[in-house]
Amino acid sequence: MSVPEQSLITDEHRAQVGKKSDPATVVINEEDARRMRDVLGDTDPRYADGTGIAPPYVVAGMGGGPRRGMPQVLPGGLLTQQEWKFTRPFRIGEELQAVSQVYDIRDRLGGRYGYSVLVTQGTDYYDANGEHVASAMITITQFDPKSQRKGDE
Repeated sequence: MSVPEQSLITDEHRAQVGKKSDPATVVINEEDARRMRDVLGDTDPRYADGTGIAPPYVVAGMGGGPRRGMPQVLPGGLLTQQEWKFTRPFRIGEELQAVSQVYDIRDRLGGRYGYSVLVTQGTDYYDANGEHVASAMITITQFDPKSQRKGDE
């Protein structure tokens, strides 16, 4: 794919900016938290079995979170930025409501794949009382793998 002469971002894509998703229920699962701790070699006693507290990075594995409802302009995508914020620790077994929205969508020229599209999306997590618990913000760089420059394989 050569560099397009105009943006491939349509009004339909832009209309997704600021639109909140319906809430999706996610559960802080003890087994998932344990598995993530083991993979990362995390021995922090605050998150050990039996404490009832999950490590903050479980947000990375929660379903219903980032990418839900994200506009797809180009076929490939790479996570190029991620930021997490926490209001309080996650409790094992608690149900949270995840609400996502697209914050920005823009063109990018140049780079390994030439033309690409950057989509920034965030997900906020709320507890049963409607209190904010955490948020995750990501940027996905969408690209067409067929546009990769020669020698960058």
